[in-house]
Amino acid sequence: MENTVKKLEEQVKETDETLGSIATKVGNVQKEICREGTKIEVNKLLQSVHDVKNDYQNLRKEISEVQDLQKQLSYCKKSTHTYD
Repeated sequence: MENTVKKLEEQVKETDETLGSIATKVGNVQKEICREGTKIEVNKLLQSVHDVKNDYQNLRKEISEVQDLQKQLSYCKKSTHTYD
């Protein structure tokens, strides 16, 4: 059970870092679009959107892993509680 808790904590931290990265990239794209007098390069904008999309897909995978670890932890707690 301790191993599952450790994995869960690590995965939550990694997911939080990914979410922060996505927020930063979205913020950078918004700044680029909203900056007055700036010529927007379509290819650069598309690449930024593509990067955010990929990060979002990775985030969904990480969230799924967190949920799986939570289920494992819940199962471990139930198993431990049953034998007490």
